[in-house]
Amino acid sequence: MSTSNSNAPIGAVIIARHGDRSGFYQNPTSYAASETVLTALGEQQNFRLGQLMASIYAGSDESRAIAALSKTAFVDNQVNSTADAGGEGAVIYDSALAFWQVRFYPPRLDAANTTLANGTAVQSPLNGYQYVKVLTQLPEDDIDFEPWTNCQAWTNRTTDAHRGFADLSVAIQLYASPAYTARAEQDADLLELIRTSGLVGNRTVSIANFYNVWDYMNVNSIHNETFLELLEQHGGAETLARARDLANFHEYNLFTGSGSGDIGNFAGRTVFSRIIESLQAFTQDDNDVHLTHYHFSCVSATVKWFFDEYKPFLSIFNMTNIAASTNPTLQYPQGMVDYASVGVFELRDGGSGSSGYDVRFGFRNGTETDDLTYYPLFGTDSVDMDLSTFVGNLDPYVIPNNTLWCDLCGNNGSVATCSEIYLAQEYEDLAAKYKDIADGHFTSVGSGFIGACVTIVVGLAVLGLMRALGWVHFGKRRPRADDHYPLNDQQSVKGSVQTQM
Repeated sequence: MSTSNSNAPIGAVIIARHGDRSGFYQNPTSYAASETVLTALGEQQNFRLGQLMASIYAGSDESRAIAALSKTAFVDNQVNSTADAGGEGAVIYDSALAFWQVRFYPPRLDAANTTLANGTAVQSPLNGYQYVKVLTQLPEDDIDFEPWTNCQAWTNRTTDAHRGFADLSVAIQLYASPAYTARAEQDADLLELIRTSGLVGNRTVSIANFYNVWDYMNVNSIHNETFLELLEQHGGAETLARARDLANFHEYNLFTGSGSGDIGNFAGRTVFSRIIESLQAFTQDDNDVHLTHYHFSCVSATVKWFFDEYKPFLSIFNMTNIAASTNPTLQYPQGMVDYASVGVFELRDGGSGSSGYDVRFGFRNGTETDDLTYYPLFGTDSVDMDLSTFVGNLDPYVIPNNTLWCDLCGNNGSVATCSEIYLAQEYEDLAAKYKDIADGHFTSVGSGFIGACVTIVVGLAVLGLMRALGWVHFGKRRPRADDHYPLNDQQSVKGSVQTQM
């Protein structure tokens, strides 16, 4: 293996899965999810995860710690933290709180007391508990965390409802495809055993619904003594292992794809837009963030944390070809990661490539080890990759804004944001159409006059549209709950104002 960069990281993007939770249900076609709750075990897992991350990035080992990061006190302008607030309810948000406020930034005993002017001594609640701000992000406000939500092409991928999409691959009813059919036949005895044993009650046992079958079995094997006794009567650990293997097949083939434009990689294609943005921001002199936590987060000598489910891991492993790593080898690159798993993209300066910075990826599955293991990406033999090369490898995959997402999903009128984008595009097309007509039938003076008139009329129409959408205001402004903001230099629109908690 090539010599690795010996400098300490100046920033890190951390993607972690939530902790142990109660069971929940995901619709097998739309993947809309039901509410669930974080358990005491899940809180403990995130406590340990926070302890591990603090020992690395805020620890005493100067070769691993982020120098500019405050090690004991939460500094507001150093930390951004965002948690997915999607179908699983508060599980991810609560995992973020357990991570940050239980261990990474524990209570400050040195700031727990104060004396008022009148001599009264006041003690801070919880011995100086530090309030780390965590923003929550709903799927309808931002596509990055759950891009399959409200995506028609995604639903078409798992049903036969396809009509008229250019990419015929999305027309395949995934669960009726040869791969899923063959796997259902291969595990017919397992499906029959689960169906007839009473292990999952009267729940539907099928290849399409198998993630829900597995999740029920997994959660109850952890929390339900009666279920565990019944499981022992029907194969015990072997049955549970086979069920997990089938669920891994089910989810990996759903949340990965073979090409850069494949909708199967959705979960990673949107996440990588944030990861790349964070890594590039770490290199800027005016970057003040040192720790960003996305259940999604970003830091200047930065740590950017993304706490989400297992789905982005599957897509990320697939897109970076981590399965090609042989020194070391990732044991289950096609399997769902365990609760409280963590992946980290670290950035180091002093790289030998054109950017002068190196990206390194570390991973820990669940709570099975006490440290990260670093893996080469894209089939290389080094754990470090030049930032420009890393970005270039991922460029074909990344979905940077809602405009591209709307196109890929085939959404035009069913989702509010896409309706706005398509309506604006119609005005642009109308302006171009009348300009062509004017140029084709009038003199240069006449066409110029008509062109100016058309521009004014269309401009006023667009201005009216923008005013209706809340993008511009005339006179005294009245606050709106659905104000929008521009995403980036592509000038697309990305959701509405985030909710701060």
